[in-house]
Amino acid sequence: MSDQTNNERAADGAADAMATVAIIAIFVTTMYVWLSGMPS
Repeated sequence: MSDQTNNERAADGAADAMATVAIIAIFVTTMYVWLSGMPS
């Protein structure tokens, strides 16, 4: 039972990490596009 719980926690952690990386990547890309369109 504890092995299943540990596996579920590991899967949740991996999903959280991927979601965090995706959100940061979207934010950085958005800022890059926005700032690159501004006059210098």
